[in-house]
Amino acid sequence: MNARELIGSGLLEAYVIGQTDAQETALVERMRNSDPEVREELERIEHDLERLARQNAKSPPAAVRSMVMERIAGPQSTHSPVLRELTPASPGPWRWLAAASVAALLISAAGNVMLLSELRSTRTALARLEREQVMLAEQFQVQNASFQLSQEQLAVVMDPRTELVTLKGTTNAADSKARIYWDRSAHRVFIDVLSLPDPPAGKQYQLWALVDGTPVDAGIFDMAADAKGLQRMKDISHAQGFAVTQEKTGGSPTPDLEAMVLLGQAG
Repeated sequence: MNARELIGSGLLEAYVIGQTDAQETALVERMRNSDPEVREELERIEHDLERLARQNAKSPPAAVRSMVMERIAGPQSTHSPVLRELTPASPGPWRWLAAASVAALLISAAGNVMLLSELRSTRTALARLEREQVMLAEQFQVQNASFQLSQEQLAVVMDPRTELVTLKGTTNAADSKARIYWDRSAHRVFIDVLSLPDPPAGKQYQLWALVDGTPVDAGIFDMAADAKGLQRMKDISHAQGFAVTQEKTGGSPTPDLEAMVLLGQAG
């Protein structure tokens, strides 16, 4: 627990009024000796409690105060000690005043303990709510980003200008399949991998546009789990078809035709 967490936990207030157990007391005293911020906060709490005690202090009744002052100012006799005269045999106003003061002090202390307990509970609940709020905000951002991506991909698929090119597996990957979504007017190309095995270490898939019999690099694409769905490739203005080969990581300027895994003809 760091200084800010300790200050916010309510332990310091409980320590000041003696409501901490041995473990909590040791923690507070250790932090007080090592951390100036904790020491300053303890001094502030003690000062506030002392100020509250002074503000709520009650003066004795005027009659009692007058009697005491008269005894102090009057002549003192060796035969009749002042202390003995001020101590009646039966319960007097001083006893009742002391009892009332003690009761008021106990009630005030109990109230302070209850308030501090409620303060600690409130701070704990507030911290939990703040953590939950952060988690919900993060979840919302993730879901919102996913929703935005889905909307963008749906717009590509549903755009009447988009041409669909189906890529089928070659003998190197007979069960593989992918789709190309190509907007000829905007030159935008997207690939949607439906089934394709992960490439071996040091290899990566690369898309090629077949332009007048010549393969043109259309970019490499990812096979990671978070890369599923449409992936934007390089712009292609015109082509007769598309192919996918397995190349070294980072791509190649020319395709390895023996490593071709997907091939499809444009309409």
